[in-house]
Amino acid sequence: MRQNHRAPNRARRLVPAIALTAALVAGGAVTAAPAFAAAGPLSLTVNAPAVVGFAGGPVEFTEHIGNAGDRDTSATLEFEIASDLGTPPNALSLEHFDAARGTWQRVDMPQRGEGGRAVHTGILAELPVPAGRGTDVRLRLGVPMGTPHNGDTNGGTGPKLTFRTGVFGQDSAGTEPPTVIREIKVEGITNEVSGVPATAIRGGAPIEFDEVLKNPTPSAYTNLGNVLFADRNAKVEVRGADGAWSAVPAVTTEGEPNAGFYLDGRNSSAAPNSSQTRRVRVSYPAGVPVGNTSLNPCVFVNEGDMPFRGTTMCSQGATVRIDAPQPKPSSTPEPTHTIDATATATATTAPTAPSGGSDQGGGGPVVQPAGDVTTAPAAPVATTAPAGGSQAADARPVDGHLATTGSDSDRTGLIAGLGALLIGAGVATFAGARRRRTT
Repeated sequence: MRQNHRAPNRARRLVPAIALTAALVAGGAVTAAPAFAAAGPLSLTVNAPAVVGFAGGPVEFTEHIGNAGDRDTSATLEFEIASDLGTPPNALSLEHFDAARGTWQRVDMPQRGEGGRAVHTGILAELPVPAGRGTDVRLRLGVPMGTPHNGDTNGGTGPKLTFRTGVFGQDSAGTEPPTVIREIKVEGITNEVSGVPATAIRGGAPIEFDEVLKNPTPSAYTNLGNVLFADRNAKVEVRGADGAWSAVPAVTTEGEPNAGFYLDGRNSSAAPNSSQTRRVRVSYPAGVPVGNTSLNPCVFVNEGDMPFRGTTMCSQGATVRIDAPQPKPSSTPEPTHTIDATATATATTAPTAPSGGSDQGGGGPVVQPAGDVTTAPAAPVATTAPAGGSQAADARPVDGHLATTGSDSDRTGLIAGLGALLIGAGVATFAGARRRRTT
């Protein structure tokens, strides 16, 4: 399992480490069925764990040395742990419980290279093995990747360990010692975001989503940093058990555009085989640029005084598009032009010839020739308000955007005007023709 340490704004470079971590997470039982081997009077049963946590605490198990002989003896356990990846110092640990002292004691495990793998070996000698009963040896195996508050920042371990144990008794000379080989997976703790909205409005309401911290291993994690990286101008809040939102301080580093937000504070912890979900919300102030931004989750183990430096595991983040708020529509209505329903208009009507009259006589009206007829425009027709109604409310607009209703009455004024024009022209033509006949 690989890891890195410089996380702010480096999530993409840390994703390969997490991709490897995710590939290791395969579930399964915490402990496997014991493996058994026997030769002569001694036998060996190994109850090794199926999984240990990368950069987590050690996992306890037992090995039983059986003695089928009729006398007490002593035995030596020989251990070999091989990893496909080169391991830095303090990457692996094997401890045994010293009953006489009541404390855990570290088994010295020097490392050597062998066939492209890192191989660690150690022994535990002079173990009393009573006749007919045997003895239990308490062990615990871990992949701490450093020491408390001094996590390894390079190297890795896994993705599995080949764990071999052999037992040698006082009378083992010339016989094949009992040996048990087990494969132990190395899995890591992860945090991930879920349900992140695709867009956010700068200066607007925050976006909400879940952040899940998962520890699928039997290892306990301490000195833990559960971090969400976001724009350093963002406001990050976490909802508590009482439903109240609490702002999380931004931790920035020089030269990095993003800030880290410790969702559980620094030096938090995670129990074995646990999952914790937090509701998070993030808001962006009005001054942030429009465009894409990222939300990247990372876990740090055994950080020192410098933030974001320790054994690092990052998960796939999310991309959020920051948009500007939409302009508000104008609240001032455009003015409308109406005509007063009480306004009247007059039209000039062409004179009519007297019935049977003369064109010269006695002060009678003079009929104009047809070519000299002047036609007045038809007067606009005002609508009639219904009983009890307001004429101003029913006035017909004259701004050229009239609504059509399909009623013939809307064209009454136009028809009346055309009719008056035609009648006037006809009378004038008739009068002109009669005048020519009488001269």
